[in-house]
Amino acid sequence: FSISKDYLKNKSVLDVGCGPGWNLDHFMEYGPVISQYKGLDYSQRFVRVANARAMAKAGTSTGPFELGDVRNIKELDESWDVVVMQDVLEHTNGYEKPVKEAMRVAKKRCIFTFWHLMDKEEDNPVNDDGNDGWGAWYSRPKWEKFLDSLNVSWFHHQIFDNKARDFYIIDKEEPK
Repeated sequence: FSISKDYLKNKSVLDVGCGPGWNLDHFMEYGPVISQYKGLDYSQRFVRVANARAMAKAGTSTGPFELGDVRNIKELDESWDVVVMQDVLEHTNGYEKPVKEAMRVAKKRCIFTFWHLMDKEEDNPVNDDGNDGWGAWYSRPKWEKFLDSLNVSWFHHQIFDNKARDFYIIDKEEPK
């Protein structure tokens, strides 16, 4: 995962679906670039692990990670400059609500990444039982049509490491 330092310079970052906190490690490599950071995850275990790692590195008694749900983010409207959801939407049953929540709390930009976007028009409903978990493969044409419906500017970049990976950057500051 590689987000340019320029996208984060002097920005507050909300990392939704942060898992065990690896993104914070990555962002810290940039030095004191980010003005504020918070990580949210649905898993108590991941929040506990992420906070323990962060507290050990910083020598503090508290960490920046909290429990949170991508479909109901407990943050004020436009309270974070950048909202990141790295490989989170594949773990949810539907992306519409999580994306709208991210857009609601972001002032400037949202960054979404996917491991599994399919080039065909229909989704692969692996995760169609209403339960969250790994396995929701979404259609790139449907996803991009959804982004267009939000009337925002967005940019797509695809990288290839061990397989294709898609980055979508939504910029709320630049009208479509």
